[in-house]
Amino acid sequence: MTELAHTRRKWNLRYAEKIAEAPRPEPHPFALEWGSRFIGGRVLDAACGLGRGIATAGERFREVYAVDLSDVAVREARALWQGDSRIRWIVADVTQLPWPRGFFGLVCAFGFTDLPFFSRLGDLLAPGGMMLYQGFSARQREIKPGPAPEWTATPEVLHGLFAGWEILACRETEEPPFRISLAAVNPAEGNRA
Repeated sequence: MTELAHTRRKWNLRYAEKIAEAPRPEPHPFALEWGSRFIGGRVLDAACGLGRGIATAGERFREVYAVDLSDVAVREARALWQGDSRIRWIVADVTQLPWPRGFFGLVCAFGFTDLPFFSRLGDLLAPGGMMLYQGFSARQREIKPGPAPEWTATPEVLHGLFAGWEILACRETEEPPFRISLAAVNPAEGNRA
C-alpha cells in the first residue's frame, strides 16, 4: 500500500466513525470577527472534512474548492452541502495540486496543518486575500503525544511563516485541547517580505 493510500484509508476510517450524525458545520468564529475583510473571489477549503471552510465562506465567494484526501469526507460533505452549485469537490492531497498564482481570496485550513504548504500561500492568495487557520498547538503534544509534530504549530512558527503579512489574530487556547488559530491577510504585491 502506498503512503498516499495508507493516509487516505486512515482518514476514511476516522470520518466513517464520526459522521453518522454529523450536522452541517458552522462558520469558524474568525469568519464572524474578520469577515468584513474578505475580498471575495474563490475559496480553498483545504482538507475540507465536512465543510467548515464552506460555512465560513458563506455567500461572499463565487466559487469554493473543497479538497480532501478522504473520499468518505467528500461524499458526506457533498450530501450536507447538496444544492450549492458554487462548490467544486476534489478528492486529492491539497498540498500536491497546482493552483494558479493569486487564485484564491480566502484559504481555510481547519484541523489541517502543513507548514510547507502554508509557506506557499503568499503565491496562492490574491493580494488582500486571507488565510484562516485552526489546528493543534505544539502544546497539545505535552498532554497527548498523538498529534505528529508536523501537525502542530506554535505562535512563533506562524508569525515567522507569515512575516510580512497583516496578522489580524494569532491565538492559542489556554486549556486543553490546545489549539492555535490564525487570521492573516496577504500583503499587496509590492509589500511582500
